[in-house]
Amino acid sequence: MLSMAMAGWLSSPAACCASTRCPWLNAATAGGVLGGEVQVDLTPPTVQGDLTCEFSRGQGSSAYKLHIAVHTMQDPSKEFKRYLSRCDGQRVPLKAIGNEAVQCVLKNSSTVSEEQVIGRVRERVFILTLVRYTSASPNAGLSEDTRNLAEQVAGNLF
Repeated sequence: MLSMAMAGWLSSPAACCASTRCPWLNAATAGGVLGGEVQVDLTPPTVQGDLTCEFSRGQGSSAYKLHIAVHTMQDPSKEFKRYLSRCDGQRVPLKAIGNEAVQCVLKNSSTVSEEQVIGRVRERVFILTLVRYTSASPNAGLSEDTRNLAEQVAGNLF
């Protein structure tokens, strides 16, 4: 029986290794946050290793999404302000996540919760956006899931 299992495993190495990989977060963690198996879409990496990972679950207008973009800045003291300007809501500083990080408090509806964290680690900026559909009342604070994701992304950038 063991030899049959080994033969099956050896005959299908592509099944275990063909999955698309995001360097900042794995699909299992994203799936845990989004509530099930996720699809992964990556942009081609730049020379600096910058890329965007998008994890999604569901279809159409009820898709749950986790979007992580990482970019290298030539002059962080000037360029990071430009990234912060993408925040469409109130900025709340977050401690212990990279060198600088803020939560963008976005306006959420009664069914859609969108959370965003913009932060940097040295010369690299990351933008994390999480969109989920919920029957609970919107929460103005950062969810534990989103904080954990931001900590993991920042940690992987160190």
